[in-house]
Amino acid sequence: MITLQDVIDLGIFEDIWPAAPCEGYRDRVVTGAGILDCEPFLGGYDSFVPGELIFTSLGFARRDPALADEAVRAMIEQDVAALVIKPVALDAISADAAALSAARGVPVLFYEGHYVERLMAAVLALVAEDQAQSQRDARIDALLAPRDEAAVRAALFEVAHATGSTVQCVAARPVVADGCTLPALQGELGAALYAFQRDWPVVVQASVVRYHDRLLAFASYDRPPRGAVARSEVDLITRLGAVGRLSLGVSQEVPLGQGDLAIRQACAALDAACEGRRPSVRWADLGIDAFRVAAAGDRLFSGTARLYRDLLEGYDGAHGAELSDTARAYAAAFGEVRATAEALYQHPNTVRYRLRRIREVLGLPDLADRELAALLMLAYSLTD
Repeated sequence: MITLQDVIDLGIFEDIWPAAPCEGYRDRVVTGAGILDCEPFLGGYDSFVPGELIFTSLGFARRDPALADEAVRAMIEQDVAALVIKPVALDAISADAAALSAARGVPVLFYEGHYVERLMAAVLALVAEDQAQSQRDARIDALLAPRDEAAVRAALFEVAHATGSTVQCVAARPVVADGCTLPALQGELGAALYAFQRDWPVVVQASVVRYHDRLLAFASYDRPPRGAVARSEVDLITRLGAVGRLSLGVSQEVPLGQGDLAIRQACAALDAACEGRRPSVRWADLGIDAFRVAAAGDRLFSGTARLYRDLLEGYDGAHGAELSDTARAYAAAFGEVRATAEALYQHPNTVRYRLRRIREVLGLPDLADRELAALLMLAYSLTD
């Protein structure tokens, strides 16, 4: 947003001063610029719009003070940002015009300076840059905006017809990877979900959809989010597990507007089930691995962790040192120097020396042992 003060601060005027008192005139918003260079005819003042900064010399009224006064009052009534007059034909405004200016809050200014075309160009360039900046601001706001829960709810309804207060997601994949079995398994899971919905009055909707190489089963409820495992969750896992030939990953039950998190949790839990060759894994069962998955999925967190690892790896590359290996082992040992030394086959004093160097390389020479261990655990343990 460009104000009259921003225009004044451009330094494009040799001098500029108010023709009459007008409170707060420097805060007037400027959205454009124009020139009043001839006497308008047939309602021509209507071509000037609110927010414009209007330049004029009133040269067309050099021998007609009444016409000059009419033009000044007409521009004020158009609610322009300001009327800026070069004192050629007029060096003072009438009392009526001054009163109207004060009443409407539209300032009338006199100025000395350059050609009006140069002044206008400077103002228009300032307004154009402000508009471009507003567009950049909007794009950055969109980049940084949190997930819109209303949009998530709408998307879940389109995908799975999910409604209600909360939702839980179960991701499923055949134990033997064979894409041809997905339609058949989808039908079996659908039958199990139908029975689950029939037997639990709190279930609003239950459905299953295909998603790449897996199936996503959704159960939505009309109850508030549960802080602990509900009996319905145990029954849901039992019913879906009875279908057989599947690995299952089970999310928390979350508010419907956070259903995207339920999908992420279920998929991460499914990956853990497949890797461990376990029939099912709940997100809550992952322990520290849940934090590792969450950290890896957060770009700000993972980027910060990468920064600290890069500092140590860069130092190692330049000096032939082994600080990054020491930092990784220290994190894995939860800050225990002796355990770190045993893992590296080094003397504890060597580890302590390297930890001092790590502090220096990271620019944190006064960091306490526990704080250093916590930082390195975040940089290594949760992202490896």
